[in-house]
Amino acid sequence: MLSQTASAQTLTEAVDKTIQSNPNILAESNRSLSVDKTVDQARAGYFPTVDLNLGIGRERAENNSTAPGHRTLTRGEAGLSASQMLYDGFATKSSIEQSQSLAESAGYGVTDTAETTSLRAVEVYLDVLRRQDLLKLTEDNLEGHEKIFSQIEQRSNSGVGNSADLEQTRGRLALSQANQASNEGNLEDAISSYHRVVGNMPESTVDPGLECCDKAPATLEDALAIAYHQHPALRSAMAQHEAALAQEQGAEAPFHPRVDLELSTRADNDLDGTKGHEKEILAMIRLRYNLLNGGADKARLEQTSFLSEQAREEANIAIRDIERDVRLAWNALDNFAHQLPILEQRLNSAKQTREAYQQQFNLGQRTLLDLLDTENEVLTAGNAYTNTYYNHLYACYWLAETMGKLLERLELEAPDEALTVASDDTSAE
Repeated sequence: MLSQTASAQTLTEAVDKTIQSNPNILAESNRSLSVDKTVDQARAGYFPTVDLNLGIGRERAENNSTAPGHRTLTRGEAGLSASQMLYDGFATKSSIEQSQSLAESAGYGVTDTAETTSLRAVEVYLDVLRRQDLLKLTEDNLEGHEKIFSQIEQRSNSGVGNSADLEQTRGRLALSQANQASNEGNLEDAISSYHRVVGNMPESTVDPGLECCDKAPATLEDALAIAYHQHPALRSAMAQHEAALAQEQGAEAPFHPRVDLELSTRADNDLDGTKGHEKEILAMIRLRYNLLNGGADKARLEQTSFLSEQAREEANIAIRDIERDVRLAWNALDNFAHQLPILEQRLNSAKQTREAYQQQFNLGQRTLLDLLDTENEVLTAGNAYTNTYYNHLYACYWLAETMGKLLERLELEAPDEALTVASDDTSAE
């Protein structure tokens, strides 16, 4: 059971704690940061490279300059070279564009992970509330059965009742006790799931109410339009497609020559068995152009073309998945919204019937079975209403997540590494 003295933790606070500490989100954030660094790596292609080469060691040489024998000298080398790319067939440009698109995709991936993990936090938070309420219903049911059992036991002891009624009540009491034990176990399971997602044991939880449902779009078409514009999974897939197109463009670079400006200077001592100092300074423009490599470049170009088509279809898959999820969430929300008032009426009627049957039983107008059945009907109706209430509440947040707006609904900030899309659905509120 949860401590009643602990400070309350709202749903928003629990989700915020999840965003700050959940390892799934933190792992995705670090992946995004690592992908960002590939952009810097790609940009390095526009900058010169400078290399220093130093060496010293003993050399034994036997050549024309040492004839008729050989000579062993201490060879020393020192060199400095610099190279600047002038033209590479737009390979560097394509690499930068590919890296930028991959970084954009990773940023949206952080947002998507934050949204889905936050929805999971909502789910476990509401499940703790649900299990608490269901446990309270079984406790009330057990209390009712204990009162009836005590009443029947007194009648039996006084000779008014019969043993069959007492045993029937005892059996129903045992079932109620078993239901309570089962719900206590379910609550402990819910608490464990909460700790796994949020990172701490649940404090006093608070029913967030149906305010989120009031912010749902007016129509399914509005919800779909928002999802197509804003959902981070779709944005991530689209960025992956852009990266694949840039990769395909970069695969054309080997069909172009490469031109570099190269500067170098060397200072060497006692080379090749010849004692003395040598110095060399070069300034060259070099063109390199591959004429044949077995068709590898052509195959690579065709491969990247297929990869870009694959990425495009994966974006289409994302669109279909998002549309399916929006429709499922919308249907669930609509279904539970219609069920809730009906089940509330059923629960109220069951409670009123129980009170009336208790009075009639005392007057001998109702049987013990009637009285026991009303207790179970109240429990059944209460369970149905409670489950539907929390299913309805979850569907509200689920719909927001399928549109990529869960964090916005909760008025929470995405992680720093996340990329988000500005909302333009004010008309749908």
